[in-house]
Amino acid sequence: MKLKELYLSLIKEGKKYQINELDIRFLISDVLGYKNQSSFYLKLDTEIKDIKIVKKAFEKLKKGEPLAYITNKAYFLGDIYYVNKDVLIPRVETEELVTLAIKRINEYYPNKKKLNILDVGTGSGVIAIKLKKEFPHARVDATEISKDALKVAKRNIKDHQVNVNVYQADTFPKNKIKYDVIVSNPPYIKFKKDVDQSVLDYEPHSALFISNTNNVYQKIFKNKKQSSPSLMIFEIAPNLVNDLKVLMQKSFTEYSFNFSKDINNKTRFLTLLI
Repeated sequence: MKLKELYLSLIKEGKKYQINELDIRFLISDVLGYKNQSSFYLKLDTEIKDIKIVKKAFEKLKKGEPLAYITNKAYFLGDIYYVNKDVLIPRVETEELVTLAIKRINEYYPNKKKLNILDVGTGSGVIAIKLKKEFPHARVDATEISKDALKVAKRNIKDHQVNVNVYQADTFPKNKIKYDVIVSNPPYIKFKKDVDQSVLDYEPHSALFISNTNNVYQKIFKNKKQSSPSLMIFEIAPNLVNDLKVLMQKSFTEYSFNFSKDINNKTRFLTLLI
């Protein structure tokens, strides 16, 4: 069977499962070792020997497994990162979070080179790695409570050849460093009904859902000794706005904050200066 025939047959079958053509192309390209989409189209008339391997991967896609977990690849702000089921798949909202963080850091610390930056709940490490690339003279630390997720972060840090210090911790590492900047995409989903089924089935719930015992915002605000004075940028859920206003009021005496919206016009980010 030629690649074109295989591709068209998978498109036809994929329509029954709402699988888009782009995901099918990426899946085939990854399984067959094509470097990019141009290579894929140049190979359309090539006879494919590894059809069973492609179809086996396609079966996972049909069952709802995210493409990023099947290929162990996620794209984030132009770079490729390793991911598996121990970490969340980086999303466009988190790309916006990092873009906002870079903007705010440049605004608040325009002339300061020796910044201390902390990424809380680093997961795959994409936030910390991108911030280190953007601010090479800064010290960038990253914390993560999950040992398995830390392995993924360390792998990506090594692959991207950046100097990021990683610690197994819920929020702050056990050091005496005061951080100028804290960036975090913590668990912020309140209700399972707000989550797609594939996310519920495959992504780590500890990184998704906020609760009384899993409230990273509260833990960071409580341990402000390591973050004062500090610029904080968080990814949030729109239904957390009022809760966060109350929490800030209880936690700080002098502070300023701003909520901002994502590309879909949903309140998605909190910038806090204390």
